[in-house]
Amino acid sequence: MIDLKPNTGRDKTLKALQNIELEGLKEIDRICRKHDIKYSLGGGSCLGQYRHGGIIPWDDDIDVDMTTENYEKFMKVAPKELDSNKFFLRCRATDKKHLRTCARLEMNYTALGIKRWDKKKMTVGIFIDIFQLSYLPNNKFLRKIVSSMLFYIRCIENYKMFHTYAKKANPKLKFLIEILAKIIPNKLLFIIENKLVHCCGNKKTNWIMDDAIINGNHGGYQSINLDEYEDVMFEGLKIMTKKNAKNFLRTLYGEKFDQWLPPASRISHHKWTNVDFGVYKNKYDVPDNYKDYLSTEYNYDKLKQMQKVSFDMIDKVHQICTENNLKYYVVGLNAYIKAYDVDEFGKTWREPFKIAMPREDYEKFANISSEKLGNKYFYQSYKTDSEYKYPYARIRLKYTYIRENKVPARLEEKYDNGFYIKIIPLDNTSNDAKKAKKHQRNIRYLNHFLALKWQNGDVASFFKSCLTFKIKLILLAPFSVKSIIKKLEKEQGKYANIETDYYVDSTGYQLNNIIVSKSVFGNGIKLEYNGHEFVFPKSLEQYVTCIDKTELTNMYKEVKSINYIKKEFPESYLTDEYQCSKQTLKDVGARYASCFLNYFDQEDYQLSILRYDEKNDKYLTNEEIFGE
Repeated sequence: MIDLKPNTGRDKTLKALQNIELEGLKEIDRICRKHDIKYSLGGGSCLGQYRHGGIIPWDDDIDVDMTTENYEKFMKVAPKELDSNKFFLRCRATDKKHLRTCARLEMNYTALGIKRWDKKKMTVGIFIDIFQLSYLPNNKFLRKIVSSMLFYIRCIENYKMFHTYAKKANPKLKFLIEILAKIIPNKLLFIIENKLVHCCGNKKTNWIMDDAIINGNHGGYQSINLDEYEDVMFEGLKIMTKKNAKNFLRTLYGEKFDQWLPPASRISHHKWTNVDFGVYKNKYDVPDNYKDYLSTEYNYDKLKQMQKVSFDMIDKVHQICTENNLKYYVVGLNAYIKAYDVDEFGKTWREPFKIAMPREDYEKFANISSEKLGNKYFYQSYKTDSEYKYPYARIRLKYTYIRENKVPARLEEKYDNGFYIKIIPLDNTSNDAKKAKKHQRNIRYLNHFLALKWQNGDVASFFKSCLTFKIKLILLAPFSVKSIIKKLEKEQGKYANIETDYYVDSTGYQLNNIIVSKSVFGNGIKLEYNGHEFVFPKSLEQYVTCIDKTELTNMYKEVKSINYIKKEFPESYLTDEYQCSKQTLKDVGARYASCFLNYFDQEDYQLSILRYDEKNDKYLTNEEIFGE
């Protein structure tokens, strides 16, 4: 078998994190054996032991399960047993702000956080979650009531703590969760939860439920073997786990739980932003920049790699359009950068690349995209993805993701949200200035209504919106998303069969709400841009003049200042500070919470395990992964 020992910086960093967590697991095991407390590996850790004989190679946390009686016993003895210089047991008794049911054993002088914890100024050390398993009634009806109440009590607690909804909560109840979180005091929530957890008294039943809301409400698990334990080896340690955990793992992960995930799915579900190994940095073999390998925060190198991946995507579009005699133009910020002759500023990613195509070419490209784009990319529009309703298309890079802050989480979960570039259709508009303006205004309003109906058309969004939005949503109530799309398509094609001299941006806002003379685009002009040949509008100078008439974002304004610096202070212009300032990183982070490039990240950032084929005991090449 291939030796899967760490070899890259990312491998070594992840392995070090796992080793730090194993020190915590070892301490839990010591205390439990000393006081005759039973525990088990939980969730992904239980799966890792069953399938891999240890931690799942790409996982970055350890979970422990205890039945209620064992959990309560542990919570009594652990504070006395733990070395306070090394460990901290975070629970409701030790942290008044801690509303979660489960406790955490944290390593002192370390940090591991995600964005929502950072916003709450929560300092959390590298940790192990300790989940509680409570018994449920054997009666099916009562079990359903108790399990549902427990789940939604914990959803309310989660909302109180982070102002976010549990992913597996019923979307129709999200508004109710928010209201109850505001009116029910914590003390009452804890009392109700405690009564439900102990609803069966000391009696062991045939059903059990964990308190991890990420698992959703399964109505409980059959408790057969879940409260029976055996010793197993786990990363060289002898620890406890559930006796014959198959039923538990099958409930959580489905019938194929014992099969390795496909390479594209071998990623952590955590999006760490705050990482610090503290005193453990020197104990384990990690590179000095170890934080970059775990954190989803943006830095100069990451933005350069994101732009490099974007260039590869535009290269593919350029190839397809050239071979099929289709027109396309690089527009948006990158065209602006090229027009102001500050190409170096375009080496780092600031927003998704935008490409504009005349409607005829746009439709032809859509028709041949599935065949021509290959296995790396997916052409996404409301015709190829029923959950996607944007008025422009996207080319998405498979096996990656990018999280946009402005997009509701429920939408991100519904459709593929991989790293992307935008393709914007250009439609004919009237030569008459007034008619063109009206045409543009109608398209903009319909796009606005579509976004309102699609993104904010649920009960929770309605009550959270301002009065103006509420009125709009009420007026839009008789119209479906499909009917708005039909009206939009009709308006976009209003001048389709008429020879005109102007284009209108059919998305209503992607090109800064401008009406552009077709002569500005023409047949385009091929220009070199950071080592690549792309097609830009024929007259970049006129294009920029059109854009300059609109309200520019900070990034567009920055291009102008960079152009001035290049001319007046060329030595300063060449420094990284001007290529990627702290403000740039802040602006990108404000718009895009995180981005994961998977295989397409820099080579040293790739986990070797992502490419491992366990059936044939070899590493997969790009050609084998993508079928190219």
